[in-house]
Amino acid sequence: MSDDDSMKRLEAPASIYLLAEHLDAALAAGEDLTGVLFIWPGAAPREPEKIAELREGQRSAIERIRTFELALISRILKGREWAEEVAESEERFAMMARLYLAGTAVLLDAVEECADVSAADFDAGSELLAYVRGRGMIPADAPAISDTTPLVAGEDFLVARRIPLGPLLDLAAMFLDTLEAEYELFFRYEDSGSFGLPASHLL
Repeated sequence: MSDDDSMKRLEAPASIYLLAEHLDAALAAGEDLTGVLFIWPGAAPREPEKIAELREGQRSAIERIRTFELALISRILKGREWAEEVAESEERFAMMARLYLAGTAVLLDAVEECADVSAADFDAGSELLAYVRGRGMIPADAPAISDTTPLVAGEDFLVARRIPLGPLLDLAAMFLDTLEAEYELFFRYEDSGSFGLPASHLL
């Protein structure tokens, strides 16, 4: 353990632990989001069965991307609730908390919009094209989803059509790093080597 680590305080206020938990979960959702990839092997299919298989693969990938996007937005917004408390009660984190609040405020207006697309719309495909356009996954003037272009959410993916994924995750990571610089927030599970928050602080 380094000297810096040994100087960290082990006990943080509950608001810090809960904020860190949401930030960490947001980063995990972002990693899952960028991990979705659909590529059709070879040339565009001509047989009806293969075309149906292609469309189903595209739909499945977009549905997974949308699921992880909603999880990310949810965690970012829950993090905002705790960031507001931290901004008021923890002076040393106030500047970073306000930066996080300002940088994610644009997502507040997106909640109802993101939940407005019905499952039926996605099943019918009427919203799939609008979704990938709005997230910057295809050009805004593209008439359709290309059969051979990979479907993947990169750093330029527009979360809720408003904010690029890369800068959003960078902001969450920077805030989490700021908290970790002060407190020993995560502990190592001896058996698995993975990390987690103290269970007594999770709701």
